[in-house]
Amino acid sequence: MRRESGTCGRCWVIAAMLLALLSLDTSGARATSVPVLPPGDEPPPTEMTRLAAAGDAEDYPGFDHVIVHDVTTNRIDERGVTTTEGYQLSKVLTPRGCRDLAVMRWGYDPQSSWVDVREVNILRDGEKITVSVDDVVDLPAPQAAIYWRDRVKLLQLPRLRVGDGIEVRTYRKGFTYALLEQAGEAASGGGREPDDERFIPPMPGEYFDIVLFQADVPTLEKRYEVYLPAAKRLHSRVYQGALSSSTSYTADENVYAWWGVDLPARPHEPRQPAASDIVTKVVLATVESWEAKSRWFFDVNEGQFDSSPEIDLKVRQILEETGVAGGSEEQKAEALLHWVAQNIRYSGQTMGKGEGFTLHPGTMIFEQRSGVCKDIAGMLVTMMRAADIPAFAAMTMAGSRIEEVPADQFNHCVVARQDGEDWVMYDPTWVPYNNDIWSKLETEQHFLIGSPGGETLQQIAYSPPAESPLTVRHDATLSPDGSLEGEIRFEGGGAVDSRLRRLLTRTPQRRLTERFAQILEPMCPRIDDVRITHGVVDDFSADIWVEIRYRAPEFAMKVKGGLEFTSPLMAVLLGEGLLFPAGAQNWAEERETDVFLYYTQLVDLVETIRLPRGLTASVIPESRTVDETYAFFSGSGEAEAGSLVIRSRAEVRRRQIPPTGYAGFRAAMQGARNWAQAVFRAGEAAQKENRR
Repeated sequence: MRRESGTCGRCWVIAAMLLALLSLDTSGARATSVPVLPPGDEPPPTEMTRLAAAGDAEDYPGFDHVIVHDVTTNRIDERGVTTTEGYQLSKVLTPRGCRDLAVMRWGYDPQSSWVDVREVNILRDGEKITVSVDDVVDLPAPQAAIYWRDRVKLLQLPRLRVGDGIEVRTYRKGFTYALLEQAGEAASGGGREPDDERFIPPMPGEYFDIVLFQADVPTLEKRYEVYLPAAKRLHSRVYQGALSSSTSYTADENVYAWWGVDLPARPHEPRQPAASDIVTKVVLATVESWEAKSRWFFDVNEGQFDSSPEIDLKVRQILEETGVAGGSEEQKAEALLHWVAQNIRYSGQTMGKGEGFTLHPGTMIFEQRSGVCKDIAGMLVTMMRAADIPAFAAMTMAGSRIEEVPADQFNHCVVARQDGEDWVMYDPTWVPYNNDIWSKLETEQHFLIGSPGGETLQQIAYSPPAESPLTVRHDATLSPDGSLEGEIRFEGGGAVDSRLRRLLTRTPQRRLTERFAQILEPMCPRIDDVRITHGVVDDFSADIWVEIRYRAPEFAMKVKGGLEFTSPLMAVLLGEGLLFPAGAQNWAEERETDVFLYYTQLVDLVETIRLPRGLTASVIPESRTVDETYAFFSGSGEAEAGSLVIRSRAEVRRRQIPPTGYAGFRAAMQGARNWAQAVFRAGEAAQKENRR
């Protein structure tokens, strides 16, 4: 029995050891060996394999680094508090890239957001070099005009090498509200995660985002994820490109994801629209409708427009001084608009919680005489209501489009006056030294009025070229020695009125003569005896005008039997972008993105040049006309009783021109350039030649 028992015991021990060894071998194989994959399959990518497969500078000509992998994961709770985990892997391609990526930066607004920079690594030669996030420094962010206590975090990386990868993991909590320019991603070097109270968004329980899927460099893969409570609904749409997407759910959450691969860099061309109008993007929002957002904006700001005895007195003074105290609501509103535009300077100071979406009280702005767009708009609402004019604050997106999804796509605050069933829009921020009530630079923009009943998204009407005319009349005398002496009168309306007033108000008086001599310089390198007169810059009862008297020695070239020259005004207009931006730009033959010019324009030039005695217009170039969908140009010349009359006319018919219309637009602008180079000749009457 003892022997049998002992034998069985040894067998049991051996069996147990074999089982243990087998167990260890099996688990070790699971942990360390590479699984056998079917033919053609690849193992899941890692950060190292992604970096190795990303290519080098030859694969991305013109770029100094690429984004290899970018993942953003957002989790939103019932209150709307958002936490975001971010991961980004970039690859350095050139020595310039080593320099540009040497310092990492994160901007943030400490009043509404917090981020922990959790991990930063340099990937080099198959290894990770850990960069201590304890070295992150926290500094006041550079600021101008808006002083909202923004801060910036900086991290100096070790010396980089071409081929390095930079891996960053962040954790963010909070929101960024877009009524004014976004401060960018928030950041913190670490520390205790703060309480959630200040991270509840302006619309509690709601979430929105506008996600641009293209950067200034190529992106190999980008993914964006949203985890929402199961009861929340989401509006979303992809614009300007194609992305993959998925929707799934659990018992507690709805999960949405969008991703793209091999995303090209954002194009950069002269006078193109904002990035959000041209790159692939996702717009998403949980808010029910535009009407709901309209009601919220009304409710959150309604207590800010109470007047005071001082404001009431100032309103009466303004109306009396402008002679409209007994006038219509329209007249009173315009008088108050221009007072606010001229007297409330653009300078933003923080008010604490709610900055960026809550308007400061009108009484505060009246006392400080400064604020950002929302405060300047709030001042006008306050004054209009003090004059018994029904007025409301509204939001718009200056210089860009708002999509149908009711996300917060606003960067600017304006004013709406209720006129029966209609609305009249006013923008005091954009009309200082401008006799419009709404800048022509903001036509075709969308806007949303905050009202108790809720409004839907609306749009400003199209403005044709005739509403922004530049009319120029030039009377000059050409001397036998080729010098030109004359007077040029500029008159501008609409957007051009504000351009001319800007020339007068933003140039120091002591340098005004020098500035206008510079404007005339393209017609002749030497400009003498410049004298300027102009209308009153803050008189908004009529369009502004400017007259310039000048002398241009050696303007015309002496040739056998006469003088040769080109149109003086065309040289001036094509050389000054502030007066004729579409004509002053030298447009490339090909175009990938829209042309964005902010406003349409009519240019009407007539110049009468008296010729020297005994000379006549012996060579007049043939008239030229280019009439396209989006632009127009015509030029002509004729002899009249010892003078040469040159007429030039141009129209820019849309403020935003798609690539499909670019060729025609460019042809019209090129027609203007060709006409500006056309040579006129003043010769002896007996030597009169045919038109060229």
